[in-house]
Amino acid sequence: MHAFDIYGLCAALASGALAVLYGVVWRAQRLRWSLIFGLAFLMLAVLYGFDAQLRPRNGLSQPLSAFISVATAVALTLGMIDYVQVTGRAAWVLRVLSVALGVLLIGLIFSRQITRIVGFGVLSMFLVAQAALALRARWQERGRGHGLVFLALISYPAVIGAAALGLFDMALLRYAAAVPTTMMGMTVLTTGLLRAQQQARDELHRRRDAEEALRRFNEALEQRVLQRTAELHEMVAALESFNRSISHDLRGPLGGIAGVSRLASEALEAGDTATARRLLPSITQQAESSADLVASLLALARVNDSELSPRPVPLNDVVEETLAHLRLADPDAQPLPVHVAPLPTVEADPGLIRQVYVNLIGNALKFSRDAGAPQVDVGAYPEGGGHVMFVRDNGIGFDPASAERLFEPFQQLHATSFDGHGVGLSIVKRVVERHGGRVWARSGPGGGAAFYFWLGPRLAVS
Repeated sequence: MHAFDIYGLCAALASGALAVLYGVVWRAQRLRWSLIFGLAFLMLAVLYGFDAQLRPRNGLSQPLSAFISVATAVALTLGMIDYVQVTGRAAWVLRVLSVALGVLLIGLIFSRQITRIVGFGVLSMFLVAQAALALRARWQERGRGHGLVFLALISYPAVIGAAALGLFDMALLRYAAAVPTTMMGMTVLTTGLLRAQQQARDELHRRRDAEEALRRFNEALEQRVLQRTAELHEMVAALESFNRSISHDLRGPLGGIAGVSRLASEALEAGDTATARRLLPSITQQAESSADLVASLLALARVNDSELSPRPVPLNDVVEETLAHLRLADPDAQPLPVHVAPLPTVEADPGLIRQVYVNLIGNALKFSRDAGAPQVDVGAYPEGGGHVMFVRDNGIGFDPASAERLFEPFQQLHATSFDGHGVGLSIVKRVVERHGGRVWARSGPGGGAAFYFWLGPRLAVS
């Protein structure tokens, strides 16, 4: 058997094997470039398998051989365009140029209007284009062998140049393209499978991430539903307490005002001005009590509805403003027994956070006024990435079992001994929760009371 026959048989077997492998890849993954390469290597297998029948006769190329060679070059170029993922207008331009050049070359070969060396030169342009695409692939996927493919493909024009100079027989050119095209086919197949495997792995990770994100979203949604349900329960409880307050706390003073006013009016009609003057302070006191209740209700409503305007707030300045406000309320009183330790700067709404200290310090002073030596301590300490602020007094304290009730609207544990409407601590709780914090209290009967609230380093709006 002639050496060329053996070479052609080996090239046909290699091309046929690549055609089968690309077909398997196409069947399994439906990658378009694998189908194009499979058809190209199938044509190469035919070209080399029937080498004895298709090789040139009397120095002239067989028309079928020329057609298969050009069709294979066009198919390999189209496959490389798709493989290296050229997209958009550039991909369409390259495809149209490749097909148009192939059709033109086939027409010229069939019309016998170009020489064999020119035909091989035009074919080499396809390999140059494939080499350029292999270079692009090397930039995209380093270390996958595309550099060797580029060198193998770009060497073919050099071989044609050597043949044109007469350095070796031109009949060998039909065999010279087998090595670079086979190398390209093996590299593209290997790298394509690795790429597909990586894409499958990435897709698996994306799906896992999406499932994890969906799970977290569902958990957050469930938590939000639970939180909203708790808020609705709290709102219902607040409305019930509000109704009770309106029916009792507000109706009582208003009824008293009406009754005392009627007595005063009857006294005036009878000419008893002394009795009328004696009744007027009672009317004033009950009117002021009703006005205080309405003001407390409005303050609680504003806390729920107002927009937060957070900014860094030095809490020592807030406490000083609070103490100045409390001094103005009773300018003849003794100096306030309040000790203020260094406090942090927090991110908060200054107006709302001031209400927290107004209520906590005001309550501490009110409930410790009967102590032998009243003392109120205001301080803070770091905890959980944020700070815990506290207001502590040595007053009458409260039953620890009732600690949770303290923060419910209109709840008064010492209603018979101290004035008030039971709204202040509800305001404190809502303000702190709107800042993403939490509030709690500790005490023992007769052992004073301590109120704490925690705020994080960053505002978490509720």
